[in-house]
Amino acid sequence: SAGRMGVIAQPDVVLLGRRVAADQAFVWLAAGTIVSIALASYLEEFVLKALPNYDFFFTMAFFELAVFGVVSHVTIRLRAATELASLGGDGTVASPGAASGPPPRWSDVKWWRLEPRAAPLRLYAIGAACLALYASLGKLAYKYVNYVTGTVLKSIKLVPVMIVSVAWLGRSYPPHDYAAAGFLTTSAVMFGLGEAESNPEADYALGFALSFVCLGLTAAQSNIADACMRDHGAGVDENMLYVNGVGAGFVLAFLVTSGEIFEAFRYFARFPGAFALLFVRSVVFYVGAWLYTLLMKHFGAVAAVAVTTARKAVTVMLSFALFRSDKPLTAKYAAATALFFGAIACEYHKSEVRRRREREERARGAKGGGGRRGGGDDTAGDDGS
Repeated sequence: SAGRMGVIAQPDVVLLGRRVAADQAFVWLAAGTIVSIALASYLEEFVLKALPNYDFFFTMAFFELAVFGVVSHVTIRLRAATELASLGGDGTVASPGAASGPPPRWSDVKWWRLEPRAAPLRLYAIGAACLALYASLGKLAYKYVNYVTGTVLKSIKLVPVMIVSVAWLGRSYPPHDYAAAGFLTTSAVMFGLGEAESNPEADYALGFALSFVCLGLTAAQSNIADACMRDHGAGVDENMLYVNGVGAGFVLAFLVTSGEIFEAFRYFARFPGAFALLFVRSVVFYVGAWLYTLLMKHFGAVAAVAVTTARKAVTVMLSFALFRSDKPLTAKYAAATALFFGAIACEYHKSEVRRRREREERARGAKGGGGRRGGGDDTAGDDGS
């Protein structure tokens, strides 16, 4: 029942203009997030491992950033046009209870217009540089390590955060956080040993180094995005538009100066399906990120963490099942995978502990008669780190 589920014991939610029962909405959003991102991961690994002589990692990063930027711009323009249409085009900001009018016609949307920025362009440029490097170097790392190893390395960002917090700030963590950090670190080491054993001629050390650089870049970009949204009041769509759009411009400049874009065009002329795969993969990845945002908005960070945990498990299992050539199931890979699933189990336990605590707090608030409706969701939404 909804009461036992905890995370979905709340009123109905509105999805795509339709009111949907909370438990049904949670299932749809969770399943959509897992399937979309797992499919995007499969397509990415297929491009990197199955396409003949594919060596255009920065081009893949450009596709991803460009699609996110373009779709964010389209979303902003459609929302602005919808608000104008509902108010008769007088430009007045709609009140929360204003009735919505007919949807705008595409010919009426001012596609060329940019809304006034809330955050300074300097911050967006720095964030875009971090994101462009993260997306590009993260793709390049897969040239030297297999997809599962790369996924695990991207997951250990918890470890440096914990080290800094404990050593510098004197913060303590519950036992399951230390267990997850230990499982992740040991899993990464075992995957590295497995890489050296199964593919000794590959420069897997460079792949590890690139992945660790990416951890620092994503941490910096996240802090910049937080400053844009919290300190300057920028919206999520604005942040995604400028960071991804400007980042795509940075990557495009590198593609032109390095000549990769011309080699990529020649490759796409020989293998036109590769172009379609890159585009579809980027769109599917955007859909997954959008569904994840809706999940976070309606059900909080605790539910989102649980779904992310399941998504990681699905990604790893699919990679082992469908792309076995570069990761034979040796003893080291088996041990590394088991350790990674141990870390996933710790993450799930952590989300369950938070969910029980929030449910108890809501119950105490209801008994006291002064509880704020929806307070549990607001708390969870702030606890996404």
